[in-house]
Amino acid sequence: MDCGARLNKILILSVIFIIFILGYTHDWRSQDEQIYSRVSQRTITPLYPYLLEEDGKCADGAPFLLLLIPSAPQEFHTRNILRNTWANESLVNGVRINRLFLLGKSESNEEKVMQESNRFHDILMQDFTDSYYNLTIKTLMGMEWVSRLCPNVKYIMKIDSDMFFNPWFLMEKILQPESPPKKNFLTGLIVHDALPHRDKGSKWYVSTKTYSKKFYPLYCSGTGYVFSGDMAKKIYLAAAGLPPFPFEDVFVGMCLQKLGVRIFEPSEKWFIGEKVPYDRCKFTKLITVHRFTPEELMTIWPDFLAALKTCNKN
Repeated sequence: MDCGARLNKILILSVIFIIFILGYTHDWRSQDEQIYSRVSQRTITPLYPYLLEEDGKCADGAPFLLLLIPSAPQEFHTRNILRNTWANESLVNGVRINRLFLLGKSESNEEKVMQESNRFHDILMQDFTDSYYNLTIKTLMGMEWVSRLCPNVKYIMKIDSDMFFNPWFLMEKILQPESPPKKNFLTGLIVHDALPHRDKGSKWYVSTKTYSKKFYPLYCSGTGYVFSGDMAKKIYLAAAGLPPFPFEDVFVGMCLQKLGVRIFEPSEKWFIGEKVPYDRCKFTKLITVHRFTPEELMTIWPDFLAALKTCNKN
């Protein structure tokens, strides 16, 4: 073998060796690096044009916690009550919290919503029809907005408008503002081994053509889940490669499965997915409780604020 051929052989073997080493070390990278490598070079763009964008909401700095609250355009009363209860942005001393209501369009309410937006500056609205089966689009709107306009937010809470929410207990038990912010983190009321509804009369009916597997992936109930700020972009971009699905909490679970992100299991039952009677001291030790009407929330809220000062001393 002449010198040139021997040199070519050495070069080829060297390239093969380098490729092997790179492929081998790839598996030893952290989960965060592996996820980031899949999404870092892609473009963030809205699914639909914005009618209300609030592009200055994080202009003076990202909050510690951003509340994303799906809402129907006509729910003016509910939004006002939330602004004066658990979605009040100044509730937790020393922690900056921002809120955004997520709406689709409704021509009959559009002018009034615009007036509301001009007053409170806390509404996102895109040009799609507001309906229950478009909740996935609403949630992705919030993810896209965060990814593009508030990427440095530490945590995001997606929470429904018919909830009781205790932000103080969330801070104490999970978010812990004094600690370094978590990454690749999502938690809430975890749903295990959920079966798709095959009854065509069900509100949650899913055909085998839409979803053929026996069980849904692990997911958190859409009533309320919290996740680290870095997850917004990852979920939004993971969604781009999945077929549309009407139930946003299951869909987010599909995105997490695709990303290889494990849902964090709370040590106790702090997220309640059903309606339970109000108990002032018990509620100081919970994060969310489902199915509270605006009127019920307004009734219990003053007593709950008092309970925060008295019950925790026992």
